[in-house]
Amino acid sequence: MVEQKLSVPKYWRNIPKYYRLEGVVCRRCGKLYYPPRIVCACGSREFEKISLINNVRKFTLSNYTVLYQVPIGYEKSKPIIIGLINIDGKLNILSQLTDIIDPSKIEIGKDVEPVFRVVKKDGIFGIICYGYKFRLKE
Repeated sequence: MVEQKLSVPKYWRNIPKYYRLEGVVCRRCGKLYYPPRIVCACGSREFEKISLINNVRKFTLSNYTVLYQVPIGYEKSKPIIIGLINIDGKLNILSQLTDIIDPSKIEIGKDVEPVFRVVKKDGIFGIICYGYKFRLKE
């Protein structure tokens, strides 16, 4: 008899990264990665997990773009603002910016902070996916 494995949505497997904003630091060279990876650029496979929420001093907006033409299913979120977030001068990540009423007021170089929000809804009765977005610090 062939054993069938239950399919687990990819999003659920990545919950620690999404819900904790969890990255890794290479034990050999100290390079920070988000999302985590298996092999460092230096060739090492030894990493230490790190919570970016608890161990990062500064999140800064390096650049951004405003999307007025959005994919199907995201019309209610229009415009979508995607920001390039610099983490302590060591790493850049892409993330959606939230809680912004007027995109013309965004300034590059401003400090931002991570906030936990709904990322997407999978249909009317489907899974609701949560994760971190960033907003401008006041």
